[in-house]
Amino acid sequence: MFGFKLLLIFVTALLFDGLLLPAFFNFRDSMLSLLVIIIAILYMGVQRQTIILGLSLSVLSELFRGLSLGTMAIPFLFTATLVYLTQRVLDIKYTHRARFSVGRSFILAVVSTIFVCIFSVFLFSLAGQNIEILSGGLFVGLTIILEALILIFVFNVAFNKNTDYR
Repeated sequence: MFGFKLLLIFVTALLFDGLLLPAFFNFRDSMLSLLVIIIAILYMGVQRQTIILGLSLSVLSELFRGLSLGTMAIPFLFTATLVYLTQRVLDIKYTHRARFSVGRSFILAVVSTIFVCIFSVFLFSLAGQNIEILSGGLFVGLTIILEALILIFVFNVAFNKNTDYR
């Protein structure tokens, strides 16, 4: 059930990211679909299931965006490794135990923004593109934090049972 809910959230974010936000608001710098992948790892922890789902979602996003195979999967694996090492070194417990906590949700949003920026730098360097999205500075950072807070709320609502984390 976890995989189906995550896939539904990802497809919705992909539609918003690729179709609705640019069409209605002329906002092309959204990182919503990347945030879903990163927040799933931060929210559920680095486990075999989340890695497999994250890789699958990365490949699906590559197909949707028309990128070559591995362009998003390799940065995903790099970011997942960084998340794992960060959680091991700092001895961070998984966030899902603190659902609906405003303070922890904000910290998770900031941390996910940092990891999305790392993911983006690695992604754009592999794709051979300029890193224009990160040049927006404060506005882009605040937008990513706002998107992350919205996604954390969605994750809190969608994954509200202990069985969702196994």
